[in-house]
Amino acid sequence: MPPKVKDDADFKQLCENVNTIIKQLSDQSTKLNEMEDLLRATQEDNRRLRDENTELRTSLAQNSAESEQLRSRMHSLEMHNRSYSVRIHKFKVTGDESDLFNVRNQIYNGVFLPILEGAKQAGKLDAVPGAASLIEMAHVLPGKEGATKPIICRFFSRILKGVIMTNKKDFASREGAGAAATAARQGRPPPMRYPIVEDLTKETYRKMVEIGRDGRVASCWSVGGHLRFRLNSDPNSVKKVVSVFDTMEEILG
Repeated sequence: MPPKVKDDADFKQLCENVNTIIKQLSDQSTKLNEMEDLLRATQEDNRRLRDENTELRTSLAQNSAESEQLRSRMHSLEMHNRSYSVRIHKFKVTGDESDLFNVRNQIYNGVFLPILEGAKQAGKLDAVPGAASLIEMAHVLPGKEGATKPIICRFFSRILKGVIMTNKKDFASREGAGAAATAARQGRPPPMRYPIVEDLTKETYRKMVEIGRDGRVASCWSVGGHLRFRLNSDPNSVKKVVSVFDTMEEILG
């Protein structure tokens, strides 16, 4: 039951109280309207942020794909440049190692000439090229003091490089009698006196090592800078590595 109004003062006070309540309700309504506006603005901001995030993810994916394509392209160019070169191990250059002509001539006579002559005698080469027409550049790479340093050699022709790489197994100089006897007991040919390997990119070399260490792989090697391998489960089939940037599961799977 509503309170009784005793006099005009009580009525006036009641009106003031009612007006205060109405004002408070009006203020609350205004605040609610402001909160609704803020909520709508926040929702709009969230939608815009989601759209921007989607666009950003799409852009990042495109940039990532373009970056992978660029990395692959740069690697291919480096592989092509290195495809003219080989690395030679265990060969000790006498005299001035900084004299490129000295290094070139020693490498030619001590490493390549026996292979070229053997290939010619076997009918695999028409004529033996001279050092000046075979080797564009040869220099000794940095190495530990006192150790035999590797030598990098670049050919004028990838065809002649291929002749050397193909025939090195048959005609390259081999280690002495002790090593030959050990190899014979192990059922393999004597090791090459001066191993000749392809000049691989860092990424290709690392991937070759990684593949070779995998228990599923019987052997891994390179041909023209491209990797080949055999699986223990299928030793008669030679498989190719499409990209050295692929994961092991993508390569072996």
